[in-house]
Amino acid sequence: MEKQESIGFVEICLRILNNDLKHFKFVATCVLIPTIVVFIMVMWVVKPKYAASAIVTPPASTQPVSGMLSGLMGSSGMSSLLGISMDNEDVNAVWTILNSWELHNMVIQKFDLAKHYEFKGKFHADLLKQFRKNFGLELNKEDMLSLYFKDTDPKLAVEVIEFMLVKADSAFNAFKTKQARQSREYFQSRLDSCEHVLDSLIKEFVDFQVSNNVYEPNVQLEATIKYLSELQAMREEVGIEMNFEKLDRGENSKRYQELSKRAKGVNSALGSALKGKHSNIGLLELKKSPELYSEYLRRETEIRIQEAMYKILRQQSEQMRLEEAKRLTNLHVLEPPWENDKKISPKRGLILIFTVFFTFFCASLLCNFVEFMRAESRTNTRTAAEWDFFVKKIFFWRKSK
Repeated sequence: MEKQESIGFVEICLRILNNDLKHFKFVATCVLIPTIVVFIMVMWVVKPKYAASAIVTPPASTQPVSGMLSGLMGSSGMSSLLGISMDNEDVNAVWTILNSWELHNMVIQKFDLAKHYEFKGKFHADLLKQFRKNFGLELNKEDMLSLYFKDTDPKLAVEVIEFMLVKADSAFNAFKTKQARQSREYFQSRLDSCEHVLDSLIKEFVDFQVSNNVYEPNVQLEATIKYLSELQAMREEVGIEMNFEKLDRGENSKRYQELSKRAKGVNSALGSALKGKHSNIGLLELKKSPELYSEYLRRETEIRIQEAMYKILRQQSEQMRLEEAKRLTNLHVLEPPWENDKKISPKRGLILIFTVFFTFFCASLLCNFVEFMRAESRTNTRTAAEWDFFVKKIFFWRKSK
């Protein structure tokens, strides 16, 4: 057997080109006819599309309100339960609104896109799908919302973007109003409950003060100790004078008798003060003063806590009331849509280049396959036999002469 020589790359390329030149008319026909058809299609049959786009700022920050609510409720989970959203949640809400089927359906009905698209399908979902193929929404590098719409009419594309922005802003306002109303109702119920508890605590505190004659424990305790100290000093002073009078003139002297009566009065006043019999004038009983002072502080602390809670709830209730009544523009358009008459599709140059190369490749592949089978037939190889059998089966109506 003769040893076959290896074929180089240049030789392979020359063989392919020579086989194509042998069937030049066929290759030219395969390339020119599809290219001409595609050229006619992209130039006069397929309608060009235009794009209108807009860049929108995310909703305004509500961080001060959310910060106070987080401090009040201790976590963002409670805020979400109340329907109070933070900044990124507002952006997600706008994103959801712009991608919602309700808004898309409003656009379809407003501009009669079923007629504009010449839609002949049975299902409305297919019409929505066709609309969403032409609509896009994304976040750019500056974290701004960028939306676009493609259509054969540049004016219609601009009108669709403007309509969607207006409706999205209105829907977001309604969303925020509903959130604020829900939050306000919650805060108002908590405010009413807190006010009721505060009134009850104040009433109980007043009754406690009246029943125990405790109004300012620090002042009263200081006055009581001062009063007892003065009585104790008077008692010691009278005792010293009585001892001196007893040694000097005896117990039967008039001065001694006066000092005895005075000592009894001081002891009586001291005993009454210690037993709390002067509570009507603000003096406290020393034995009960720690308990009364502790109870007084506990009740006063509860009232202060409720007062602080009441102030916060009142402030938040008013804030939610203002938020509910607010009718401001949340979506600010930085770059409004405009009628861009530059076509974005079809890409005529790319389509024609792809058509030429693809048809040439297919035609070249077919030509080289035909020449290969002819060469195999001349040498009567197994491949040629299989090919002849295949051709006979395919063209079974041809009868051999």
